[in-house]
Amino acid sequence: MKGVSMVLKRYGDQYIAKHGTRMTAQQKKVLRAVMACREDSLGTIQYACSGCGEVTHVPRSCCNRHCPACQHQRQQQWLASVQENLLPCQYFLITFTLPAGLREFAMAHPKVLYVAMMSAAAQALQQAATNPRHVGVSETGFTSVLHTWGRDLGYHPHVHVVVPAGGIDAGGVWQSSRASLFVPEQILERLFRGKLKDKLRSESYFDSIPDDAWKGRFVVDSEAVGSGEFAVAYLAPYVMRGAVANRRVTQCDESTSLEEASLTLQVKRSGTRQYKPMQMRVEEFIRRWLQHVLPAGFHRVRHYGFANARSKRSLEEVRWLVAVSLERQYELACSQQIVMAEPVAMQCPNCGGPMINLGYTPATTTLPQPARAPP
Repeated sequence: MKGVSMVLKRYGDQYIAKHGTRMTAQQKKVLRAVMACREDSLGTIQYACSGCGEVTHVPRSCCNRHCPACQHQRQQQWLASVQENLLPCQYFLITFTLPAGLREFAMAHPKVLYVAMMSAAAQALQQAATNPRHVGVSETGFTSVLHTWGRDLGYHPHVHVVVPAGGIDAGGVWQSSRASLFVPEQILERLFRGKLKDKLRSESYFDSIPDDAWKGRFVVDSEAVGSGEFAVAYLAPYVMRGAVANRRVTQCDESTSLEEASLTLQVKRSGTRQYKPMQMRVEEFIRRWLQHVLPAGFHRVRHYGFANARSKRSLEEVRWLVAVSLERQYELACSQQIVMAEPVAMQCPNCGGPMINLGYTPATTTLPQPARAPP
C-alpha cells in the first residue's frame, strides 16, 4: 500500500479522534472504509495454485468510490461504455464553475447545491441550444460530471459537460452547431447564474447567501475536443476514484504524530502536463481530501436528453440522423454476436501457475461503527 492509501491508514484514526466532532457521518464512513481496504478486517479471499498447491490469502478491497486503490476495473468499464455511445461528430467540453463566494454555502449544503448545479448547467445548455442564433434545435443529449477539487485539492466545485456539436430540430433533422463554438460562453454564464439562483431560492437557508456572492463570475469555458474520446478519458478518473491518485503522494514522513507529519504532493502546473512537488502537512492533506467526499446517494454522473437511457429516441436513431446530415458512412449491425472473454486467472507468486479461488473467509472482528445519536 502506498501514497494516499498509506497516509490515510497511518493517520486516519488520529484525525478522527481530533476532528471527529466536525466530520460528517459520511466522511467518517468513507475514511474508515479506505483505512480498512485490503486489510484483514474486511476478510480475505483464499486462492490455491493448481500446480504447486501454494495457498495465498488476499485481503478484500473496500470497493468505495472514493478509494484511490479501488475502482480501476469499473473505471475502465465506464470509459468503454461512454466512448461506445459517442456520436460520429465533433464534441465540445463545456465547464460551468461556481464563484468563490458560493463555495462556503456549497460546503455547508453539498447535496442541495451539487444537484442544483448540475440541473442548472443542463437547463442552461438546453435553453441556449434552442435559440436559432446559436444551434436552433429542440433536442440535445450530453453527459455531465461533477468535479469538486482543484490541482492542489482545494475546494472548487464545477461541472464538466461533454456535448455533441449539434442537436435535432423540430422536424427531426440533425442540425450542426458552429465548429468552433456550441453556444457563446457569456450566454451560458448568464443562464447558469439565473437558473442556479432560482433553484436555490426555495431553500430555507437561501437568505444566508450574501448578495455579493451572486455578483461573482460564474465562469463558463467551452472547448472543441474532436471526437470526444479524449474528453471522456480525461473525466473517467473523476467518476470512479477519489480526489487524488496514489501516485501523486510521493513522500511521507515516518512521524507517528499527526500534527508533526508532512508529505509531498505532486501538483500539475497550470497549462502544462508537468508536475511540481508541494509540501503539505498530513493533517491539512486529510482535511482537503475529506472535502471531496460526496453525500450519500449522490450520483456525480448524469445523462441528459437523448444521451439518457430513458430517452424515447434511441442513440441508434440519432447516429443515423448525424450520419445522414454530415454525409458520413454508417453501417447498421443487423445482428450481434456476444463473445464472452475468458477470465484472467490469478498467477501463483511461487511458480507462476493459475490460481483457483477457494472462497471468502470473513473477518474475525468487525469494523468499529460511529456512535449513533440517541433518538
